[in-house]
Order: sequence, then structure tokens, then C-alpha cells
Amino acid sequence: MERSGLRYVAGILALAVAAIHVYWGFPRLVLYLQAGRAPDPRPFLFVGSAVLIFLGIARVLDGRNERAIYLAGIALMGTYIIGYGLWHTGLEHGGFWPWGPEPISHNEPAWQVLLDHMRADELGVVSKLLEATLAAVLALLYRAAGDETTAGDDIPAIIRE
Repeated sequence: MERSGLRYVAGILALAVAAIHVYWGFPRLVLYLQAGRAPDPRPFLFVGSAVLIFLGIARVLDGRNERAIYLAGIALMGTYIIGYGLWHTGLEHGGFWPWGPEPISHNEPAWQVLLDHMRADELGVVSKLLEATLAAVLALLYRAAGDETTAGDDIPAIIRE
């Protein structure tokens, strides 16, 4: 698949990832704003990161520094994936959050806790699969964009422009 095709795939995947995070986060964000308290920071983070995804797509469409945007997208997808694991294991479902619920500790190994959570969370499974796929596609695009910028280095700048 050529680079332009990969860009469309990345755009569709990015929109899907953003949509899932808005779908999950926005109703909770509204509820927290109405209640005047936030027992969970994720709705703010999910909606905010979805906005960043939309802005990243717009910047790529404008032809702005694609490599930096691809790299930021890879980092965000990694944050989503690692954050999911940490939230359900080491962060004890938000037990660290000052206004959060009581910490929920699990006695099982972390891999088993994550497997149990994934079995009960279809949207989480879809989200993690889309995020991992998007990270891989963005890595391919990042590499391809780097190959393009270094391919013309032996040509004088005046000819390239």
C-alpha cells in the first residue's frame, strides 16, 4: 500500500479512536461538571486527547510537520494502552485521585487482572486493538516521511524548491 493509502487508513483509525474516547468520556464529563465534582480524571483526559487527535488530523491535512504529528500520535496511542493497564492494576482504579473512590486492589497477577477486565469490556478491547493498529500505521508513515526528507539531501536546495 502506498503512503497516501496509509494516510487514509491512519485518518480513519484516528477518527475511530477519538470517537470511542468521546463516546466514553463526554457523558461522564457532562455529569461531573453538573455535579461539581470529578471522581475520575479520565473523562477530562479522554475528551481532551480526542480534541488533540482531531487537531492532529487537521494539521496533517494542512501539510504541517507530519513526522512530529505521527510521533505524537504514536506516543498518545502508547499512553492509552499503557494507561489502561496501569489504571486497572498499579493505579488501583483511580485510588490515587484525591476525589476518587476507595482504591481497588487485586490479589491476582497484573496480566490476569487485565485479561479479566478485557473479557468484561468489549469497548476496551476494540479501543486497544484500534490504538495498537494506529500506532503501527503511524510508525510506518513516520518512517516513510523520514525516507522522503532524506532522499533529496544530495540534490542542491535550489533545485528541490
